[in-house]
Amino acid sequence: MLGRRVVLLLLLAPIMALLPAGLAQPLLVVNGVEVAEATNALVPGTAYAPAAGLAQALGARLDVDGPSQRVTLTLGGRIVQLRLVEDASRAALGEAVRVDGVPRDGPAAVLVGVEPFVPVKVSAEALGARVSFVPERSQVIVLVPRASISAQLEGSGPSERLVLRASAPTSVSSFLNEAVQTLQLRFERSDLRVAQSFEGDAFVRADVVPSRGDVDVRIQLAPDMRANWIEMPDGRGFVVVVSFARTTPGEPARAPVAERARLVLDPAGGSGPAADQAAALTLEVARTAAQRLERAGYEVELTRPGPALPAVAERAASGTGARFFLTLQQADLAPGTLRIYHLGDAADLDALEDAVRFNAEAVLRRPETDGVRRQVLLDLVIDLGLGARYAAALASEMRQAGGYQVDGPRAAPVAVLTGAAGRGVLLEVSAADLRDPGFGQLLAAVIATVVASGGMLP
Repeated sequence: MLGRRVVLLLLLAPIMALLPAGLAQPLLVVNGVEVAEATNALVPGTAYAPAAGLAQALGARLDVDGPSQRVTLTLGGRIVQLRLVEDASRAALGEAVRVDGVPRDGPAAVLVGVEPFVPVKVSAEALGARVSFVPERSQVIVLVPRASISAQLEGSGPSERLVLRASAPTSVSSFLNEAVQTLQLRFERSDLRVAQSFEGDAFVRADVVPSRGDVDVRIQLAPDMRANWIEMPDGRGFVVVVSFARTTPGEPARAPVAERARLVLDPAGGSGPAADQAAALTLEVARTAAQRLERAGYEVELTRPGPALPAVAERAASGTGARFFLTLQQADLAPGTLRIYHLGDAADLDALEDAVRFNAEAVLRRPETDGVRRQVLLDLVIDLGLGARYAAALASEMRQAGGYQVDGPRAAPVAVLTGAAGRGVLLEVSAADLRDPGFGQLLAAVIATVVASGGMLP
């Protein structure tokens, strides 16, 4: 009998070696809940777990993009992107992890069969969790602390905003009841010392109350107002900024969603011998801002996916039909100083109209342009006034939210802005500010506020 068991084990050994190593690997426990199939066999010395299981345990959102070979985890305003490889031996290659657009040391995600596995330590710690290993129990312990919530009302009138601060990362869900114009945000696994209530200019009442281990924020909007919100990291926790904007007559108060708000970001670069470096900086900032705006419900397009800078006419054409177009360019400015332009000051209006129509026609020639969009482009209306309001609102928000000194806004016949039919802004930034890891996050929050307001900020 013993001989038979030995033979059976010898026969099973090569088969077991092909099975997911998590079946006989360290136990992974996240906030007291076991995550199945953890393994340290993919990359020696590194604990991996199924991306779906780890994301669910952390309360994070998971996105897997097969064509771009990327896994993205989002929690508490933080965005963690991991390159996805099929061969575990390639997991340790460089540039595998980015946190809020900034490279961080760590191995790539690995595809096991059809399921992506992610490195536990780098993924969880980047999202604000604490990770420890108990060798005597062969356990990996991940702890996401409960968040403490506080609220503050800032600004007044059109610039009024409700700022909600969480001391630790946690999942935030939202529900908008258009029938009664009420917005509800829920911070899961959160605590509140004292219930808070606010009355504002843009809303009737806002209540922040505990709710069975969570914290609920209920905002009763004024009849002609809508709300927009965005998450941003803040120390070990994050903030949710709720801003308000007036709706057009007859339009229900509702948050912007992707199909109603297409934004185009144009990472331009700079000039001179450092032009390539400048182009790399603006692209990283644009990617970070785009990620955050997409999480906030916007459709975001970049005029270039990589280092190659398309021709001005091609970049301008990308802005045709967009709600908002922003060109980001490095300039020789002092840190903390910005320069803003909007479209105008051409030799005559006919010249501007010709340029705008040319870009619209370039888009119409694309086979993927659908019938609805073709009609929008054919009926294109030039609105230089909206561009000027966008530029003024952008300048105001960057001063107020970021403490920047702003030169402008100024009107100029900027060719790259012509495709947006007046709804474009050019923003010049110093190299030092572009390198600031928080600049892309701030820019996303400001753009969301500006677009939601329609440029109607003081």
